[in-house]
Amino acid sequence: MQQLVQISLLGNRLTGSIPEELANMSNLTSLVLEHNSFSGNLPATLGNLPKIEKLLLNSNNFIGELPETFARLTTLKLFRIGDNNFTGKIPSFIFQNWKKLEDIRIVASGLSGPIPDIGSSGNLNYIMITDLNGVESTFPRLSNLSKLEYLILSSCNLIGKLPTSLQYMPNLQTLDLSFNKLSGEIRISLPEVKQLFLTGNMFTGAIPQWILNTN
Repeated sequence: MQQLVQISLLGNRLTGSIPEELANMSNLTSLVLEHNSFSGNLPATLGNLPKIEKLLLNSNNFIGELPETFARLTTLKLFRIGDNNFTGKIPSFIFQNWKKLEDIRIVASGLSGPIPDIGSSGNLNYIMITDLNGVESTFPRLSNLSKLEYLILSSCNLIGKLPTSLQYMPNLQTLDLSFNKLSGEIRISLPEVKQLFLTGNMFTGAIPQWILNTN
């Protein structure tokens, strides 16, 4: 079945582990297994898919750490692994190696922080990382995110002040940093942002003028 380019098994009741044979599909660009009951560890052989662009694994029962072989998935553009039971930290290779990445969603995945530095992929448009386990950590370093429109890092155990790097994302539309432990005054200015969520933090001082002046 090497001629298969796309596989979608979305929204079934499939069980068991991901078959190792999927790694033999060298032309596969899209693998969608969301909303099933797959379980077990992700096979390391999935890191051998040379053309994969979309890997969607949300809402299953996967466990274990993300395989190191996934560092080779340099063609990935869309990656979702939320609502699972993974363990371990978010691998740094996600933002270091996947330079074509456009959309990443790690929501209640079971993974722990800290969030690695984000900046190697200048194509990122959507980042959603929420509900991380683990200890408190400072804000990840952000750079090279001129295309980013959505940055959602809620319930990620973030501490410290808002980084000034948030001001250098000209296309940012939505910023959600709810339910962290961020503190200090809100000294950055984000007049182009259309949705701002800072609920459940520890900010002090007055409401910034740029918020009051927003139409």
